[in-house]
Amino acid sequence: MPILMYHDLTTDPNRTNSMTITADRFRLDMEFLQEFGFTPLLPSELVSITQNKQSLPEKPIMITFDDGYHSNYEYAYPTLLSTGMKATIAVVTNSIQLASTSDTPSNSLTWEEIQEMVSSGIVEIGSHTYNLHNPQYHGNSAPDGINGVMRLPGESQSAYRLRVGGDLQTSLQLITQHSGQQKVLYFSYPFGAYDSWMQTLLNENGIVVSTLTNPGKANPSSSLHQMPRYRITMQQSVASLLRQTSVATPTVANVSVNGNTTVLPAYNIGGNNYVRVRDVALLLKDTASSFDVQWNNSLQQVELKSFSPYTPNGTENKPMSSERRTVQSLIEPTAADGQLHMIAAYNIDGYTYYKLRSLGDLCGFLVDWDAASQTVQVIA
Repeated sequence: MPILMYHDLTTDPNRTNSMTITADRFRLDMEFLQEFGFTPLLPSELVSITQNKQSLPEKPIMITFDDGYHSNYEYAYPTLLSTGMKATIAVVTNSIQLASTSDTPSNSLTWEEIQEMVSSGIVEIGSHTYNLHNPQYHGNSAPDGINGVMRLPGESQSAYRLRVGGDLQTSLQLITQHSGQQKVLYFSYPFGAYDSWMQTLLNENGIVVSTLTNPGKANPSSSLHQMPRYRITMQQSVASLLRQTSVATPTVANVSVNGNTTVLPAYNIGGNNYVRVRDVALLLKDTASSFDVQWNNSLQQVELKSFSPYTPNGTENKPMSSERRTVQSLIEPTAADGQLHMIAAYNIDGYTYYKLRSLGDLCGFLVDWDAASQTVQVIA
């Protein structure tokens, strides 16, 4: 199970860094997961899976945020709602408390925002400690390497329990008191810095899921603790990280456009027929839903313009290979009317293939399926 790690989001591309991506990039990441059928899991669902109360889905994913930035509510939460995704936010509760009780503008979530997200059922709150994020260094790594919950030089286990265990309990008490969430099941290690003494404290306080920051896929059936995560940056998108490899089988798609039936060459990939975008553009050329297709070579992306005339370039309806082949999903988004979207698509032999319904959603024509005639019905 891949676990994705996010922190802050911004609408300013000039403010991105290793901890901050744009809200648009996050939206594209979530669209990719939605398009390719990933099932998001919350800590409570992971626990149910390990207790055999529910099964692990075919394509599980866990989406996590560290720290508790206001942008998680302002930008991430609406995207989660629109794409059907779920996320776990590990908060530094001292920052949340200050943001909730002070009139001074803050970059942190407030308890009111957290309550709204928790009540939606698509967000669970975890602990990122109360205040063990090196406040003396403004959150930066300590020069001596002692970060987060790591023990201090010469610190006894009883002193560690008093200092770190007390911090954890304060964090959990604040979350359960103010979030509307009855239990806290998740802990994210600050800086990914692990200490074996911490595991005992997590066990004693009912924390059954924890994550680090080392990359790799988690194995929930083995352990829900110390799970690795992939840091998502502007240079490392979910589409590239989780690029889909599939078998494409040549077939044909019966398509009815405004009652007139034709046949399009297609590939069946994962049970869905994918057709060439220019073949569809030619098919709808003389309808009210005609759309233009351009290829942006510098950005390596398809650009569509809805309700625009299409000029054929001679590559439409070319004979297709009769051989099955292994294909990979596109990692670049599709631009439709100037807006980027992460649509399930494949480039095969230099042509871009989409599901007809995806093209309909992008370009404004209606697509339905008639099971009796095994025909895709397009109203354009």
